Amino acid sequence: MDEMKMANQPLYKKIYQELKKQIFTGELKEDEQLPTELELSEMYNVSRITSKRAVVELENEGLIYRVRGKGSFVKRRETEQVSTNQETILFIMPFAQNEGFGNYAEGILESFKETPFRLQMQPHEWLTSGNDYTLKQDYAGIIYYPINTQISLDFLYKCQVQEIPVVILDKSIEKIEYDSVVADNHEGGKMSAEYFLDQEIENVLFISVNRFSDVSSVRDRYLGYLTAMYENEKNPIQLMPKEGEELESFFKTVFEEVNQLTQENKNVGLVVENDVIAIRLMTYLKQQGMEVPKQVGIIGFDNIQAANLMDPPLTTVAQNFYEMGHLAGELLKNQIVNTKNNYSEHVVPIELIERQSAKYQ
Repeated sequence: MDEMKMANQPLYKKIYQELKKQIFTGELKEDEQLPTELELSEMYNVSRITSKRAVVELENEGLIYRVRGKGSFVKRRETEQVSTNQETILFIMPFAQNEGFGNYAEGILESFKETPFRLQMQPHEWLTSGNDYTLKQDYAGIIYYPINTQISLDFLYKCQVQEIPVVILDKSIEKIEYDSVVADNHEGGKMSAEYFLDQEIENVLFISVNRFSDVSSVRDRYLGYLTAMYENEKNPIQLMPKEGEELESFFKTVFEEVNQLTQENKNVGLVVENDVIAIRLMTYLKQQGMEVPKQVGIIGFDNIQAANLMDPPLTTVAQNFYEMGHLAGELLKNQIVNTKNNYSEHVVPIELIERQSAKYQ
């Protein structure tokens, strides 16, 4: 296993994961003896207590058995043991803690309420710790929230080859044949731009920090913004950080652009890719002495809790996280039952939450 991927794990977990991988890949065969605790401590340069804890973890999981005076051996995997694991649904989230991450889990749990399935939630870091080689044996299906397209392609292709049922949440990834559940990002971007245009704001800018090739949801919001601008015969302006540019430096660029327009007595509206960036940008602009919304209006996307606590409260596009989670669960159940599926993208409606940050007075 790649040591860099294991760097943040406890030492005993590193040994446990490596041995577990060897068992499931067949490198360690049934009834084959494992290295002794002393040998493991020397191999991994750890204490006997640490190596013993790794072996105990494997025994508790039913992967090995011990023979007094002889050592530890790989246990035969019984059919009923595999079928028990197949009652677990894995939900892979972006991060263990994320201020902008919606409550999808409630909807997912509701969809599996009357079934024998149980839900296990893990952050993306869990995959990079070497847990992806037993997915087929351990889980009935996976609901996967991608970080971005590039990072997710290898994992999803691996699942596809192994025929693991998967539903992709929040984003669509081309050439990957799985159901996906997304918010109507295109309509959200269009609706946000039109909100400013209806107030006769001439300069409506789209602000993003994620590249469209990486995040399909942001790309679709931008396409919706473009639709509104061209339909109203307005020139689109899109600002994005340069490669490797720090966020504060990018915010300075946005401020300079907006300040130039306001000095020309032009009101400005900013359609921002999500609430987290919108809130941070609003805070920065106010620190530079800019008045929101008198000089510049701001609209975010996601309707996170902090959006309503801002001064002024943030106008935003709300996604129905519960409905998205529930639909993802229903689609995954269908994949588990039916071996032949017609995969497609499923779009859930959005709603513009009108607050003070985008209302010109």
